[in-house]
Amino acid sequence: MAGPKRRASARRSRKRAVVSSKTAPPELRGRALRVGDREVPLYSGAMHYWRLEREAWRPGLTQLRDLGLPIVETYVPWQVHEVAPGEHDFGRTDPRRDVGAFIDLAAELDLLVFARPGPHINAEMTYFGLPERVVYDRACQARSPRQNPVLQAFPPRMFPVPSYASETFHEELGRWYDAVAEVLAPRLWPAGPIVMLQVDNEASYYFRDACYDQDYHPDAIAQWRKYLERRYGTLAKTAAAHQEAYRRWDDAAPPVRFEAERPEQLVRHLDWSRFREELIERSLARMGKRLAKAGLHGPVTVHNLPLGDQGVAMSSAAIERHIDLVGFDYYHARREHRAIKRRTLTLAGTHPVPYAPELGIGAPAWFTPLSNDDSLFTTLTALAYGLRGFNLYMAVDRDRWYGAPIAASGTPRVEAGAWKTLLGKLKATRFHALSRRVEVGLMLPREYAQLSRATSLLGFASPTVLEAVGGSPVDACREDDFGFAGPIQVLWWKMLARFAAALTARSIPYVYVDSDADPSRLEGLRALITPSFELCDPERWRAVTSFAEAGGAVVYGPAMPSLDLRASRTPFEVPRGGRRVLIDTDDDATQVVDELASALELRRPFPVSPAPLETTVHEGGDGPSVLFVINPSKDRLTACVTVPGRVALEDVLTDERFGGQDTVSIPMNGWSCRMLTIEAAAEQEREAVGAAS
Repeated sequence: MAGPKRRASARRSRKRAVVSSKTAPPELRGRALRVGDREVPLYSGAMHYWRLEREAWRPGLTQLRDLGLPIVETYVPWQVHEVAPGEHDFGRTDPRRDVGAFIDLAAELDLLVFARPGPHINAEMTYFGLPERVVYDRACQARSPRQNPVLQAFPPRMFPVPSYASETFHEELGRWYDAVAEVLAPRLWPAGPIVMLQVDNEASYYFRDACYDQDYHPDAIAQWRKYLERRYGTLAKTAAAHQEAYRRWDDAAPPVRFEAERPEQLVRHLDWSRFREELIERSLARMGKRLAKAGLHGPVTVHNLPLGDQGVAMSSAAIERHIDLVGFDYYHARREHRAIKRRTLTLAGTHPVPYAPELGIGAPAWFTPLSNDDSLFTTLTALAYGLRGFNLYMAVDRDRWYGAPIAASGTPRVEAGAWKTLLGKLKATRFHALSRRVEVGLMLPREYAQLSRATSLLGFASPTVLEAVGGSPVDACREDDFGFAGPIQVLWWKMLARFAAALTARSIPYVYVDSDADPSRLEGLRALITPSFELCDPERWRAVTSFAEAGGAVVYGPAMPSLDLRASRTPFEVPRGGRRVLIDTDDDATQVVDELASALELRRPFPVSPAPLETTVHEGGDGPSVLFVINPSKDRLTACVTVPGRVALEDVLTDERFGGQDTVSIPMNGWSCRMLTIEAAAEQEREAVGAAS
């Protein structure tokens, strides 16, 4: 029996543990936030305090909370709070600018806060929320190859965009962070409700991210040369790799247009494409450190990629080495099912927490018209393919926006009912903790994506724009073969698209894994399919061969790699047991998938007919818990879902019930997605087991 001293010691230990858990900084644990003793799903809603009258704050926050959102998100715009150089107003002259009072009110209403202090916020603001004096300071401006300012023609006014490399811009930014930290830092958890903090916003060179459009700012050129020195070690080795006669580092200028004809001439262009990704990565890392220096350390940090993520000159996986949570923004119409699916499967395969920092409800007036049905379809479809957290943007309406479920006055609109129901069901099913079992990964080779960006024929309009309007990041690439067997910059994407279609047709779940992703993202997969051509990143190939060595099935092709990224002859290991394939047609991919599925006995949970209907299944500890049925066509169809025995299904939004033995029939409207709880399956299975025993 424990003595009095031991019992007292145990009580003190328990007390310290309680205090420690309540004062520990917020952290991502699993696919939710751990805040003190609470597990908080990553569901939030946007509300812009400075755009609303003070008397609208309380009703707006109250309705946002009552919608089922535990977190309110808001930008904190530099432009709004800076009233003169070095002078900031946080409510002294304009009560709408009192962000501290807004955050305190959120805490009073038991809401946590996700703050986004920029510097870039977009938010449909003039100059994207940056002070006018900063964007018109030439030392801050990004440069074209001719050293001209780079202009963004975005409503309501064209403006020159800042450079992510500019030392002057980072100095100005530091002063802004110091100023805003005076208000935000005292309100960080546990003293206040701020648990998430965004570092910049949509860092895609302000949507001017074509390979040779920018950034040729002097500070960027200096970083380019340091990048080359890190990569090659010496000027002589750099000159040899670039096939140039560099006599001093100043001679190592970046390319200003694509002009390669042979493999060895690609090296300089691939270096430039990779450098532009690293420039963004290093800038975001620097911003994150500067926020911490200003006193804003502790919250979970976030960054978001815009639409067209595969064409963006940045690596989401690389950024996640510096930022806790990286996600994609979603603004899609129902007809864009293919893009919603691919983007979500990329998040699910590449990142531990598939997250949408902006899941659009409505849109700005100059954007593609989006209805509430579009937003619901996008949300349900993204959840179906693996999304586990989101920020509803906007939850509360404001100027230069339409379609939010809560009016600017704080009054809920009719559309709020569906969102409240959905959020309630996500909570009831603990959806954030469910898993979608996947056995097949499609690897996205970053070196080929970089080549695609370098060979784009769109000029200043980047592949991001093309992808955002329904194309692919390779649609506008030149199709030179550069001495290879074919145009790598186009073929890699087509090969993956054919495999994705074949897997979909066979109801075999899969994800996309960026080759920059942490190797742990391959764990749990049984098969990996990856394009491979003569030119290949040796580091990526080592990940492929390691996967094969661990017992995974590898499908690669059409070529066995022979050249590294310096276009040098390099011995590449053949993946153990790997299968090299030539995929020239859709039927080729279908045949390989059929053979792979048979050999590995790949799972096909709850398959559905007719095409193009799709299903996804999400499981908890007791087995299948939630089923999604998706109709990506405009036609009304009846889904025939094959189920394991007798099940009962209930639509979370309409309360319609469906059931059957072995098959279930479900009517599907055009461009629709149903989320159905599999409420009776586990119970009936237990009853059957009990009866048998």
